[in-house]
Amino acid sequence: MEFEEICRENYARIYNYILAKTGKKEAAEDIAQDVFLIALRKGDAFLHHEKPVAFLYVTARNLILEYYKKTKETPMKAELLVEAGRLSYEKSAFGKDAFEELCRLHSAAVNEEDYRIQILRKLKPKERDLYQKYYLDKKLMKTIAQEFHMSETAMRMKYVRLRRKVQRIAAGLKLDEF
Repeated sequence: MEFEEICRENYARIYNYILAKTGKKEAAEDIAQDVFLIALRKGDAFLHHEKPVAFLYVTARNLILEYYKKTKETPMKAELLVEAGRLSYEKSAFGKDAFEELCRLHSAAVNEEDYRIQILRKLKPKERDLYQKYYLDKKLMKTIAQEFHMSETAMRMKYVRLRRKVQRIAAGLKLDEF
């Protein structure tokens, strides 16, 4: 694959990723340009990289972190408001954002095992088996794919869908349901 083709296929995704992380159009444009400039300077090393798109995302993540260090801004977090059960994106008196502070304060009240059980109960048996193998037993994706006589790529897609489903289930649970 040629550099121009990789740029064409991935520029919008990299830009949107950066925009989502920074929330600023100008910063996203600058960082996205830097990502592809770094890739261009790497030349053949980039083009022959095992996963060039992953290289772009890792480079983008690193440049985003540098951006936050230089600007001394607080990285964007989910917007939540304390009123009506949501937090607001405001700094607390402790120098952390309100989301991190509430997580810290309420983490003692959450029994992770009960939380996991609630989520697993909402999964189908095959999905629970996949969840168990990768997330709890810590088996390699390659090993799981071989067990199911599938390609590793196909298995990764199953886990992407499973992770999304788990996230939807978790988002619907309330911490006091246990």
